[in-house]
Amino acid sequence: MNSVTKWPFLILIGISVMFWYGNMVYEGSEWIRLTFLNTIQLIIGIVSTFWILRLLRSLSTSLKLFWLFLSMGTGLSFIGTLVWIINLTITKQAFEAPPLSYFLWALCYICYFIALLYRLRRASIQFANMTYFFNTMIYMIAAISISYYYLLYPLYRIEEHSLGKITYTVIFQIADLGILFFIITLFYLIQFNKKNKSLNYLIIGLFLQILGDMLFAQMMISENYQSGKVVDFVWTIALLFIGCSAYFYKDESKLTIEPRTAFFPTLKKEFLFPYLSILVLSILMMESYDWSLNALSFGWIMIFLLIIVRQGITTSKNNRLVLKLNEIAYTDMLTKLGNRAAFFKETQYAMDMSQQDFTFILLQVERVKMFNDVFGHQTGEKLIKEVSNRLKHTIDMNVKLYRFSEDEFMIVTPHKSIADILLLNESIFNVLQPTFKTSDFELNIIGHIGITHYPKQSISLEKVQQHTAEALYQAKQYGNYSFVIYNNEIESNLLRKLEMESHLKNAINNNQLSVYYQPKIDLTSGCLVGMEALLRWEHPKFGWISPAEFIPLAEETGLINEIGEWVLYTAAQHNKQLQRIGFKPLLVSVNVSALQFQNPHFCSMVGEVLAKTKLDPEWLELEITESIVQNIKESFNIMQQIKSMGIKISIDDFGTGYSSLNVLEQLPIDTLKIDKSFIDRVSYNNPSPMVKTIIELALNLELNVVAEGIETVEQKEILYRNGCMIGQGYLFSRPVDYYTFVDFLTSYAQSNVTSS
Repeated sequence: MNSVTKWPFLILIGISVMFWYGNMVYEGSEWIRLTFLNTIQLIIGIVSTFWILRLLRSLSTSLKLFWLFLSMGTGLSFIGTLVWIINLTITKQAFEAPPLSYFLWALCYICYFIALLYRLRRASIQFANMTYFFNTMIYMIAAISISYYYLLYPLYRIEEHSLGKITYTVIFQIADLGILFFIITLFYLIQFNKKNKSLNYLIIGLFLQILGDMLFAQMMISENYQSGKVVDFVWTIALLFIGCSAYFYKDESKLTIEPRTAFFPTLKKEFLFPYLSILVLSILMMESYDWSLNALSFGWIMIFLLIIVRQGITTSKNNRLVLKLNEIAYTDMLTKLGNRAAFFKETQYAMDMSQQDFTFILLQVERVKMFNDVFGHQTGEKLIKEVSNRLKHTIDMNVKLYRFSEDEFMIVTPHKSIADILLLNESIFNVLQPTFKTSDFELNIIGHIGITHYPKQSISLEKVQQHTAEALYQAKQYGNYSFVIYNNEIESNLLRKLEMESHLKNAINNNQLSVYYQPKIDLTSGCLVGMEALLRWEHPKFGWISPAEFIPLAEETGLINEIGEWVLYTAAQHNKQLQRIGFKPLLVSVNVSALQFQNPHFCSMVGEVLAKTKLDPEWLELEITESIVQNIKESFNIMQQIKSMGIKISIDDFGTGYSSLNVLEQLPIDTLKIDKSFIDRVSYNNPSPMVKTIIELALNLELNVVAEGIETVEQKEILYRNGCMIGQGYLFSRPVDYYTFVDFLTSYAQSNVTSS
């Protein structure tokens, strides 16, 4: 027992000694004895009220009203005692407490009653079965029976008792029974709040108060009550225990999340007390028969004991089963951490029981699925277990850790400052960085983190889940071991993204998508030799949306295959129409996404488009990026099929990715397209050795070279002198819609005829 805990128990011993001293030393002077003993009760009442008021000042939760009414109850109690002491001091004669004291003590019961009623209403506990209801009924029936038989029934049989004494006794007994009901309910409530055991002191104190009232009533009936004896001692101790409930109380707003076992009452407390009540009632019943035992009463005792034993065995088995089911339902078997269900139940409980702020950290361990596919699930499970062990040894004791999903962990901590979050994230990433060793490999553990605060940013668990996931998604855009704290900007961007996603699905049917064309010019002759098809989206709400924004969205949602097929069909159809209205055939280039290229039906889809539009394959070129050719085996086979159909292939944005020269030499491609970022650096002062190197590489591989993004005559001349054959850019024309492109072809053809 530490120094803080032992002081109230020292006071308890002191009270016992003082009561013994007062009754022994001042036995000859009744008013001095009563004054001395009531002063002890007065001091204890003041101390208890002080403890409650001190707690009341420091509380930050809505439970203030509970402690306020409790302090009013103890305050009225010691004020009633003070009134009696004042009367004893003035008259210097021993007499019973004045009516004003009894009135104040009656008000004290009302305050206790209101405090308990408010506390139980605030808790809003839902019990899983009817055990709580039946146990409470057992207590109450036993209490009512004992109270009626020993306290109320004798009043009706004795004619001398005045109406006032009968009324007084009945009212106090009804009040005691009401308080008894509430403290029994409060007792069960404590089983759901193991962290705050100080409420046990309140239950003991109120129970002692009721016990003192029952003794007082019994002694008043038998007319052998004497002030300052055992009844007053019990009342004084009751006040002390009520005060101790505040002295040892921990603010529930500062409590951490309850452990999973706290949701279930313990074995002994569930079945012992109801049967103890029945046993006491049975003993008193036999005592009322003057212990006239016979075969029936003896059989009753034996059967009752057997029922208790059988119920104890059954309850014990059920309790073990419930604990096992609880473990299965709320524990991740691999890591022994709380699972997703435990997170929602425990965290919601903590939110309901307090006004504390929390910080939620969602950690995702990357590439777990890939490790499972390559090395087997056993390796993936060992990796997750290793990560959980590292995290357990990193986070503080007041921080809760859950396995949220297959590759995610949720960390719940009391609200932290930005500096504390940075330190915590740094420590988490530091423990992840050491490699995870298998029998053959050392695997790198990579993580990303999404963070949100409750209730500042996320006002519910549903929002916590949503916002941490959104922040985590953003964190993945910034590379390995990065984190993002949720803010309103993320929400607005994601809302726009979700809204665009919903509209993108119907963009084709609503005629919002269109194909624009940018001409390709032969830098030697100045003739128009081709065109690049470029997708555009004009949204009725957002206006023109950049392809850099909606193309990744289409790839992420899987819509790129449908949209890509539509673009290919539209470009081929327009190109065929240009031939039908008399223009010379042009090569149309269509960009192909990496996801389209990986589609097993891609080649057959291209063939169907050419068949429907009747476009000759030699006038179609597919532009792919360098990233597509990283998987050389699969890419080579697909490109061979495309080439066998007579379609040309171009590598777009060449130089921005990574291509092995050995791989490049093997690929069946026709054209290298120099990215605009290289062309922007071309000038007379800087002829760009990189551009010259790419052109020479293409010429040596006997490939065509296209430079995109030409905006000045200076850039055009430098590219031409270095051997570039074809160019496109704003110098010649911006991308335009189909009908404007037709006008451009007409005017361009006429200008070439005039110049010749």
